[in-house]
Parts: sequence; C-alpha cells; structure tokens
Amino acid sequence: MSAPPEDKLAAIFARKRRELAARGPRVAAHPRPAPRDFTAALTQPRPGQPINVIAEVKRRSPSGGDFPHTDLVAVARGYEAAGASALSVLTDDVDFGGCLEDLLQVREATGLPVLRKDFLVSPQEVEESAALGADAILLIADALEDGELREMVAAARASRVAALVEAHTQAHAERALQAGAELVGLNNRDLATLRTDTTTALRVIPLLRGRARAFVAESGLKTPEDFRAARAAGAHAVLVGESLLRDADPGRALARLLAPGDAP
Repeated sequence: MSAPPEDKLAAIFARKRRELAARGPRVAAHPRPAPRDFTAALTQPRPGQPINVIAEVKRRSPSGGDFPHTDLVAVARGYEAAGASALSVLTDDVDFGGCLEDLLQVREATGLPVLRKDFLVSPQEVEESAALGADAILLIADALEDGELREMVAAARASRVAALVEAHTQAHAERALQAGAELVGLNNRDLATLRTDTTTALRVIPLLRGRARAFVAESGLKTPEDFRAARAAGAHAVLVGESLLRDADPGRALARLLAPGDAP
C-alpha cells in the first residue's frame, strides 16, 4: 500500500536509508572531472536575463507524473543553448525514474555545473556524488536532523562540492543557515503534502537577505513575472523543471522565459 500524501517525504527518506544500508556507497570507476563553479553560476548575473536558472531534467515526479521526454541529454543541451546557468539532474529511481548514469551523461554532454538532486541521507553519499562528478548536491533540511545536516554540509565542503540546502519554511531555512549552508533554496512545494504555494519563497527570502551567498526560489515558477518576483524578493536564481518538461521542446520553453524583453 502506498503512503498517504502527507507521509510522502518521510516515506521517501525511510526508503533511502534502507537502500543505503543495503548497498553501501558507490565508488567512481574513473577520475573525478574538474569541478565547475556552481556558486558562481548562481551569483553571476547574465545580461538581459531576468534571473539565473537551474533547469531540471527528470523523467517523472510524484507531483507531475510522467514527462514526455526520454532523451535527457538532448533536454539538457537544449537548456544550455537557451541560457540556463546550471542543471539539476534527478538520480532517484523509484519516484523520479533517474539514476547516476543520467548525471554522468548530462555532465559529459554539457559545459554547465550539475546539481545532483536526490534525497541524500549520509556523508558517504556526498563523497560519492563528488567522485561521480557532481558539482553540487541538494540537501533537504526538512528531513534531516541538525547533526546530520551539519555533518553533510561539512562533507560537501571537504569534498569540494557546493551544497544547496533546501527548506520549505523560515524555521528550516534558519536551521540550514545554522548548519553552515551558503546556498539556501526555498521550496514553494511542501514535500510532505506535495502542495505548492508560489508565495512561500517570496515571503521567506526577504527575511533572510544577506545571510547566505545565494538564495534559490524553487517549484511552481512558470512565467517571466514569476522570475521577476523571485528576483525582487532577493533570489539569485530559480530552479525550474516541470513547467519546462511539459513543453514539447523544454529548451525553447526556457528561451521564451529568458527572452531579453522580459528582463527588468
């Protein structure tokens, strides 16, 4: 029996802990590629664009179902050509249809920094992400204890990968900052219930200005107006996936959102 929506995040993290205990960390079979600067990609403005974009590739999601794209490398190249600043690759299999091979292929095919987006639960996974070529990892503050979060942020620093620490509330964003996070994502989607409120990041980011190197607004952003509102609230970048992946040509959809005429 599947978990009810309100237990979704807890169920995913319980599964990930079981998986890690069963398999142990993966070891890269080849030398780590030279890191790309994910933080700079978020913080260096692109002339003529309303905001920097982390564009996401994935096959499906619990909130969005299946997406009509099987060639993730082609999608990633389209994003790069359209002006994306960085890429996010889902590597969770059960809920998103992803794998680490997707990350490897996308990174090899593009010149952009790549974020490994998954439900990481151990410093071992931070180290494996670095070894496999990730330039950044996602950590979810809402599901990690304070000690775990501090340990994983420290592991990212030691492994020379950026840590984008995601939160849904101000309280969890404060926990991220206390754990040493330099990049903080405000997720408009409550991962426990999968409900989305696009005002979440707009309300929370202004309360935290100046306390991180970069803030990222995530989920539910679909229009140039959404991008401008996020920038006005203090976001340095936005993370966008589902609204692009529903388009027949995700790269073209991103190019429309980043058209110079829409820049402030």
